[in-house]
Amino acid sequence: MITELILLFFYTTKHIIMVMKNLILDPHKDQHVLMNHGLIKEIVSLAQINPNDTVLEIGAGSGNLTRELAKYAKKVISFEIDEKFAPFLADLPTNVEMHFKSAWPYIQMPGKQYQKREYNKIVSNLPYSLCEPLFHNLAFLIYDKIILMVPEGFYENIEQNGVFNSFFIAHIELEVDRNEFNPKPDTNSVVINLEHKPNPLIKQDLPLFLRQYIYQHESQLVKNSLREGIITYFQQTKNQNLTKNFVRNILDTIDISSELVNRHPDNFTIYREVSRAFKDFKIE
Repeated sequence: MITELILLFFYTTKHIIMVMKNLILDPHKDQHVLMNHGLIKEIVSLAQINPNDTVLEIGAGSGNLTRELAKYAKKVISFEIDEKFAPFLADLPTNVEMHFKSAWPYIQMPGKQYQKREYNKIVSNLPYSLCEPLFHNLAFLIYDKIILMVPEGFYENIEQNGVFNSFFIAHIELEVDRNEFNPKPDTNSVVINLEHKPNPLIKQDLPLFLRQYIYQHESQLVKNSLREGIITYFQQTKNQNLTKNFVRNILDTIDISSELVNRHPDNFTIYREVSRAFKDFKIE
């Protein structure tokens, strides 16, 4: 109880200092500080951090989450684009690598090839403006755990987005009322545990494999990436070597509009149509 009171005093004092220094938090810049330390502890607990973990945090703000992460991780790599938070981040633990710049260049995953980075976990109260671009890059990141706080509306978008639902399963772990933040955002938030969908080659899930394949090869027309994807899938799962002409003839019989397959995968409809058209697909 005494420890909790000390922590409460520490975090409340930080907030008072912030106000006294006339530090105005700008909601238009996604600056919403989570003030409930109990929730912060729950978020960190969900990440199951151990002393070998390197954790990426995007949007440190006043450092409430950063400090809690640093208690358990080997290293925390944290980004905060607004340097007016610097006075409140000056006394961070030595295992925090703090960057006052945009995290965007750091989180990009060029080439759409699966790869590891220095960090193996991501835990963030994510700025809304970074949600969508981050998720596109996470599709090809090899990681151990990702725990993110996102607006409720963005969570709903994960299931509706043809790319995101091709790669991820998002589990809601916590629901966070907007009153827990200062200043209050427009909507409530959720804390999600973001998992990759199982490898479609191992699961022998052709529709999912093709959805991932056409996104990974989005510079190609859909008809070409579907053809190459089918050849790859059957070679790796069935040890069948299908010719391009054979697969081209098969695709001529698939019920997907010509307009969709003769363009790049630049809308979500094609992902939905691939799932439908290849649901019961077999080669006799």
